[in-house]
Amino acid sequence: MSSFITMQLQQIWDKTLDLIKENSKVDTANFSVWFDGSQLFDIRDDLAIITVPYKVNKQIISDLYKDLIKEKLSIVLEHEVECQILLKKEVDSEYINKDALRRSNILFEDKINPEYTFDSFVVGKNNREAHAASLSACYYPGKFNNPLFIFGNSGLGKTHLLHAIGNYIKENRPEDKVLYIYSEDFVTLLIEAMKNKNVEEVKEKICSADYLLIDDIQRLKQSTSQELFFNMYNKLIRDNKQIVITSDIHPTELKGIENRLISRFSSGLSVSVGSPEFETAKAILQKKIEGRNEEILIEDEVLDYLATRFASDVRKLEGALNELFFKSILYNPDTIDLKFAKEIFKENPMTVTNDELSVNKIKKAVCDFYGLTKTQIESKSRTKNIANARHIAVYLCRKHLDMPFAKIGLEFGNRDHSTIMSSYEKMVKLLKDKEQFQQALQQIEKQLGIQ
Repeated sequence: MSSFITMQLQQIWDKTLDLIKENSKVDTANFSVWFDGSQLFDIRDDLAIITVPYKVNKQIISDLYKDLIKEKLSIVLEHEVECQILLKKEVDSEYINKDALRRSNILFEDKINPEYTFDSFVVGKNNREAHAASLSACYYPGKFNNPLFIFGNSGLGKTHLLHAIGNYIKENRPEDKVLYIYSEDFVTLLIEAMKNKNVEEVKEKICSADYLLIDDIQRLKQSTSQELFFNMYNKLIRDNKQIVITSDIHPTELKGIENRLISRFSSGLSVSVGSPEFETAKAILQKKIEGRNEEILIEDEVLDYLATRFASDVRKLEGALNELFFKSILYNPDTIDLKFAKEIFKENPMTVTNDELSVNKIKKAVCDFYGLTKTQIESKSRTKNIANARHIAVYLCRKHLDMPFAKIGLEFGNRDHSTIMSSYEKMVKLLKDKEQFQQALQQIEKQLGIQ
């Protein structure tokens, strides 16, 4: 559109129509028939666009009155203009399509965050496999791990890895095309394409990507979108294009996603990202401090405190550090020590419920704290963060429910009572020797309302 607003255009057109009515060539009857419903839609440079409701109006005005309109409109505008007569639906269609194209282009824009690189990603036991698989997807696109499916709770670094892949490709293979898109934006894109009947054009644009990076696939629940995605997915795989998908759960646990899609997601490589163990959480904090300009000294035990309390969510961990530095600027302590940090992060009031404590509630509280799923904590996995979470859950069941080891074993993947006894004794030792486990236990017990 030009710089003219609708009111200005209407005023200009009203004046023009008044001049046309005064002309002897146009009688009142013809004027009412042919000019009824006409509008001055826009003025672009020296071109005036006039819309009419019906084909017959367009035909008659174009043949008999176009020169007259041009003359009178030029008088009103005080400069020469050309005229174009169009049907209103032609103009509406043109602008609807342009608006749809604009929205579509926004969704196709480069959304790779330059700060999320492999160099800025802190690797630990909780994410080493996902990190290695992501690098492999960069080195050998479409060959081995296709699709690469990265799953884990929110805030643990899955999106960081997607952006890291995008940044790596942009830097090392700029000729390759990378498309990063959030799954809900993907649905919006396909719905718009169906409305505007340009589905094939959108599909072609998506399938032209060498890397398709889709975030939070569990939100792809619109059935028609799944059908279209299924077809595009198959084409991308056939063309050896690399697909990387993230989700908050393993592909086999996805709800509302068609089985044939789940089957294809499972055919590639699925790797989990868990909550960082203490050492990784602390390394993340140290990495974040390196990039800051603040000169306030933060004591090492404060990092231990943050790493223990907020390790279940990397975003919360980083947010806690940001809050700590902000409050230090506000209150200006000589150093950020443990006393200052504990004052800033005072415990939330304990919520005591009358609900009876159960194994399931203990499992849920432990899983929430460590950013794990119930399936993981009951699994045979010996990954350190999963094993430690399992040890705490077993300890809590024994301590607060006074359950026999054999019964606890049945609740945790049908384990032998001797295995559960060993798990319990290991946690007893860790609680004596490691402060981070003491703090973790306190947090979980407070969440359960059993301190």
